[in-house]
Amino acid sequence: MKFFKPDFELQHFSDITKEWLQQHHVQTIFSDLDSTLATHDQPGDDDLKDWIAMLKQQNVQLVIASNNSQARVDRFCKPHGILGFGKCKKPSASEVRKHMTELEAKDETTIFLGDQLFTDVWCGKNVGIRTALVNPIGQEHEPIQIVFKRKIEKWIKSRW
Repeated sequence: MKFFKPDFELQHFSDITKEWLQQHHVQTIFSDLDSTLATHDQPGDDDLKDWIAMLKQQNVQLVIASNNSQARVDRFCKPHGILGFGKCKKPSASEVRKHMTELEAKDETTIFLGDQLFTDVWCGKNVGIRTALVNPIGQEHEPIQIVFKRKIEKWIKSRW
C-alpha cells in the first residue's frame, strides 16, 4: 500500500506555488489532464491560466501526460501554449520516460502531478520521480469506471 502513497498530497494544483517550486527544486511537472487540471473534457478555468502563467514566469515546464487521445490533449494544450502527449499508457513508465529523455528533464527536478493513485501516482513511482496527488476537479462529471477506482483508492488511503 505504501507504494501508492504520493510524496505530496495537495488540495488543488494551485497549491504548487512559486515558493513550493523553489522549496522542492522543481523544474518540470508532468501532469495528468482531466480531473487534475480541468473538469473532464473541459479546457480549464482562469485559475489554471494564472497557474500556467506563474509556471512560465518561474521557467518551470508543464508537460501533459494523459491516457486520453492526442486530439483531446491537443485541444487542451494548444490554447495554453504547453506541450502535451496523449496515449501515455499510464501507469506504464515507458512513454513518460521517453518524453523526459527527449526534454532532458532530470529525475531529481521533475514531479508527476495527478488525481489518481492507479494511473498518475503509480506512473510517477514507476518512472522513479516524485509524485503529487491532488483532489479531483469536477468529480460529478467523471466516467463510471473512474468513480469505481476512487472507491478502491479511498480504501488504500485509509491504510497508510
